[in-house]
Amino acid sequence: LTESQGHRVMLQCIFILSDSGEVMLEKQLTGHRVDRSICDWFWDQVIAQGDSSQLPPVMASPTHYIFHLVRDGIIFLACAQVEMPPLMAIEFLCRAADVISDYLGGLNEDLIKDNFVIVYESSRCYSVICAMEDNRK
Repeated sequence: LTESQGHRVMLQCIFILSDSGEVMLEKQLTGHRVDRSICDWFWDQVIAQGDSSQLPPVMASPTHYIFHLVRDGIIFLACAQVEMPPLMAIEFLCRAADVISDYLGGLNEDLIKDNFVIVYESSRCYSVICAMEDNRK
């Protein structure tokens, strides 16, 4: 999403999880695939805290930096292997959640599952828009 010390820094993957930790959507953003086991690591942290809202929005797993936000019980999770500005990642997740919520008229597990193709395509379109904005700067 931005340049840092001569290296391209970006989110590698977005996951959308239900309030029970089920991966409802996975969107790989780069050629380096992030394994879903990162969601298991995140969910272990949720269980340890008792609630996803008790976790800090930015965490370091053994392999990735994890950014997350919760909207209406839906967890938006993003991963990066290198450090990046945390607010940039959180803003990206907020905007992705807004786009999906606007498309579906709200956010809940049933809406996302029933409209999987729309949600997947909106996240893809949003990624393209962000890339266009980055290249413009």
